[in-house]
Amino acid sequence: MSRFPAFSSLVDLIRPDISGARLRRAPLLRFATVVALGAVVAACQPEAAVEEDVAKPARTVWVEPAAPAGGRTISLTGIIRARSDAPIAFRVGGKISERVADIGDRVKPGDVVAVLDTSDLEAALRAREAEERAGRAQSRRAAEDRLRIATLKEKGHVSQAALDQAVASDDAAAASLKAAVEQRILAANQLAYARLEADAEGVVTAVLAEPGEVVTAGQPVLRIARDAEREVEVAIPEAQIAAVSGAAPRITLWAEPDRSFHASLREMSPVADAAARSFTARFSILDPGVDARLGMTATVHLDRAAEEGDVAVPLAAVWYDGSQAKVWHAEPGAEKVEPVAVTVRRIEAERAIVSGGIATGEHVVSMGAHRLDPGLRLRVVARDTAGPVRVGALR
Repeated sequence: MSRFPAFSSLVDLIRPDISGARLRRAPLLRFATVVALGAVVAACQPEAAVEEDVAKPARTVWVEPAAPAGGRTISLTGIIRARSDAPIAFRVGGKISERVADIGDRVKPGDVVAVLDTSDLEAALRAREAEERAGRAQSRRAAEDRLRIATLKEKGHVSQAALDQAVASDDAAAASLKAAVEQRILAANQLAYARLEADAEGVVTAVLAEPGEVVTAGQPVLRIARDAEREVEVAIPEAQIAAVSGAAPRITLWAEPDRSFHASLREMSPVADAAARSFTARFSILDPGVDARLGMTATVHLDRAAEEGDVAVPLAAVWYDGSQAKVWHAEPGAEKVEPVAVTVRRIEAERAIVSGGIATGEHVVSMGAHRLDPGLRLRVVARDTAGPVRVGALR
């Protein structure tokens, strides 16, 4: 206590006395003593050392070079179908008495595939033939009357009116005969139509009527897929419609995946399917051969070259500033990054195809792009894309 005389004097001043007055002021004096001691002790302590700021180490970011976009291939699975798979039907109505062809049968032009009951058609033909014979007899008699009256007119035995009437009767009889002949031909044709024949070479794909069934003219009886051309029908999603334009299609079969067929787009549906929201497309197989059978599963490959200016960057390199897509550009050894606006062409499994301010070979931040800003002090390191992927691009 000798080092602090003021502290000693204060203690002596407030030391309790044995007198009654001092005893009554003892609690108050003790409180004052505690406060004074705390102030003195605080004044005697040395000043706190100011904590020095320690510079934080620069964050490390990995960058990768933008690669050429290259071409892309979209594969769509479909079914091989015939270009023409139309139904065939009788041209007259009646009861089917026989069906010769069945599903899967191969037919050629002229092959009979079904037959109608011909009883009524044969009776109609006989009636038309009788009408034709009657017309011929009437026409022959009218022609003879005309010739006879013309001879009598030359001799002056009949009037001109009689000759005119004979000529008119002869013309009417000739017209009636012509109509009867046409009706007989029509009846004969209808009898021939009772035999349903294939009009092209192909395969029966469906049977739509059975023997004993009464059908009307034009009602489908069979479906025949022609052998002339084969097509692959596929459903194209909305997101892939743009890929069809300008693509070079080729087709492979599941049964023979090592063989590829040349193809061309023949038909594209203008309206999307209401349920699947996809568009139906038909690709013609230009060299089908004998292996592309109807109903086989095939894959349409749409090979499309990359557009000029497109580059591929890691999918994690793309970030958005509002609605604008951007990437961070920095070369190895740099200390800062620069935002570059790009246009996203398409998104793939592990990369994004972009165009804009990035060229092939320029480096972009490949991981942790959402944690950066242009003012950060960084250490830019090129990542070895051939090595293993390490977690924690930033530290």
